Amino acid sequence: MMKIHTFKLLLLSLLICSGLYAQSTSATLIKKVEGFSHPESVVFNQNKNEYYISNMAGREEGDGFISRVSAEGEIIELKWIDGLKDPKGLLIKDDKVYVTNNNELIEISIEDSKILRRIQVEGSKSLNDITVDATGNIFISDSGKSAIYLMPGDSANMMIPEDKKGEIIEYLDSTRLEYVNGLFAQKDHLYAAAWGENNDGNFLKVDMDTREIEKISKEGIGNLDGVQPVGEDAFYISDWATGKIHLIQKDGEIVEVLTSEKSAGDIFFDVEKDQLVLPMNHQNAVWWYQLQ
Repeated sequence: MMKIHTFKLLLLSLLICSGLYAQSTSATLIKKVEGFSHPESVVFNQNKNEYYISNMAGREEGDGFISRVSAEGEIIELKWIDGLKDPKGLLIKDDKVYVTNNNELIEISIEDSKILRRIQVEGSKSLNDITVDATGNIFISDSGKSAIYLMPGDSANMMIPEDKKGEIIEYLDSTRLEYVNGLFAQKDHLYAAAWGENNDGNFLKVDMDTREIEKISKEGIGNLDGVQPVGEDAFYISDWATGKIHLIQKDGEIVEVLTSEKSAGDIFFDVEKDQLVLPMNHQNAVWWYQLQ
């Protein structure tokens, strides 16, 4: 069974990398799991076969937390990591989980279930999503400041001052980022889902070397939140204000895939099961959709 499972994952990876993976444009709601507290982001740990879900919770200091959820959608541990301020974006890198937590980046040991480091991000206002490129550079969006921060990897190929290596530094600060929310690093570009000033956020791309910002969408789409790749040519993006999930091509063509409800956050695309997992902030729930 393990060999078959591994072969299936390898085949899926080859299809995705070649851009041949099917781009589904419709979906059916198959599961709702309740009991969370304003969930914002979902990631899946392939090695552990479980999800991690960030919960922003209420307005009290330290009431935020991260949940562990099984691959079948059962809550294993509601408050796996607690004592957080306002956790949002999640990233799994090596044997650690990274989560943005208002003005800091938190590093968590998966095996030990404990916080290893709290890294303050000087000058930040409201850190949001987080992504990593092929060389280990970690990028963090700041929706409050319309900026992106960078924690250079060990093999960073960017022009980073020697005294700044290992620190989190401001990478890009521009109103043209439109109060960037979702981020995904792919090859030489960052792809960004922008919140916008009203409900006119665009889907953007940023050249990692030149830091040039370009609009992919032909006009504002909404209060964009999550972004997940579909092969090399398209992305699923969520509109928090309407609950709509769109499939957008790199040439700007866009198709509505489904409509959930207002407050669909930082979505996760499960390639193996062809499912979308939506953290529903106002509903205190996570919803699973089967793509067709």
